Amino acid sequence: MRTVADEVERCLPFFLRLCVHSVVTTGARLDESAVTVAREMHGRLVAASASADLRRHFEASLSDLVDMVSSLAPRLPPQMIVDFATKSSQSKVAATLERTLRGRLAPHSAA
Repeated sequence: MRTVADEVERCLPFFLRLCVHSVVTTGARLDESAVTVAREMHGRLVAASASADLRRHFEASLSDLVDMVSSLAPRLPPQMIVDFATKSSQSKVAATLERTLRGRLAPHSAA
């Protein structure tokens, strides 16, 4: 099984796209959208029959993703994301946010 950090790294672009889509369609804040997306994913993907280890791994990955995306929320009002998305695709918005997050994480991963 991959580490939680590996899963977060792999899933970040996709999770961000879902969050941006949620902001654009609902007008919710980015942090609220991250929580909503994580809950929906958890509800759809974690089967009752999943092992406890797998469930903890998945929940830890989702928690880290929510924390990362939520860290941007105070600086990105929903209207700013909606306005940006009208000028470019949601994929481009998500890619921009991903670069921002990766840039913020780079100093931590070097330590």
